[in-house]
Amino acid sequence: MNYSINPASLLGGFLLPSDVADKHIKMAGAVQLKTLLYIYRNPASPINPEDIAAYLSVPAADVRDSLAFWADAGILLCEGKVAEVTVPAQMPKTPSVRPAAQKPDRAEVARRGAENEEIAFLLREAQQKLGRTLRQNEASSLVWLYDDEGISISVLLMVIEFAISNGKPNIGYIERTALDWADSGVEDVSAAERKINEIYKTRSSFGVLRSAFGLGDRKPGKKELEYARLWVEDWKISRELLSRAYEICVDNTGKYSITYIASVIKKWHGEGVKQLSDIKEETPKKNGGMETYDRSLFSDMINSIDEK
Repeated sequence: MNYSINPASLLGGFLLPSDVADKHIKMAGAVQLKTLLYIYRNPASPINPEDIAAYLSVPAADVRDSLAFWADAGILLCEGKVAEVTVPAQMPKTPSVRPAAQKPDRAEVARRGAENEEIAFLLREAQQKLGRTLRQNEASSLVWLYDDEGISISVLLMVIEFAISNGKPNIGYIERTALDWADSGVEDVSAAERKINEIYKTRSSFGVLRSAFGLGDRKPGKKELEYARLWVEDWKISRELLSRAYEICVDNTGKYSITYIASVIKKWHGEGVKQLSDIKEETPKKNGGMETYDRSLFSDMINSIDEK
């Protein structure tokens, strides 16, 4: 059975950017396409993810992801009210403000070391690991972390070893790391070992991303680390497939966007794609002088959008 466009249906049409079909339709999911169609059909209405979600009967979080996808693609602008809708559905809890540290002075450190053998042991071991005499601010910080922050001696010594192994044997790094581990629920040696293992796995995963994306030797962002661990460690996405996602992002947006790449990889993951060979690329072929494809792009669009 053959199909063709009903000319009468064009009388009530509205415009869509050609890039939607030319560049993005193969990567866009159903909710992303529905969201964009809703926005362009209602150009005078504010872009409110809750309203769109209610109309489409989908989670608001999916609508927000869709808005971020189209913003990265250059179809939407992230200014004014549009910028507000890219905020995640569940905002992370604002961390409680840590009170200003009241660190002990030299006399207090000496007193605590004399009356508490654990503190004396901590200061001796820290000094031995660092290979030098502790400075006053270092001793004060370690006693404060133990007394006021409740971090155990064993965990503090593991933090010091971790700092040394990372080439950062300074009290600022040791203090920040100890507090971060404490906030993450690290209370004993076993938890500290798991934390260190997670850190090294995440770093290794980002190394794969750095190679696939050609990012060079730079400090990764928080989102990049999160996605690296998810894609490489959890989803087992190959380096070649990551490189392909990066190429698609740059080809379609003209820039590196971790959010756009995430949308591409999320779609592939949902389809069970893990290797480059798993992608069913469309192959152009000639037909009467006009280029056609094995699968119609607009048929894909229609099939991906469920009738309400």
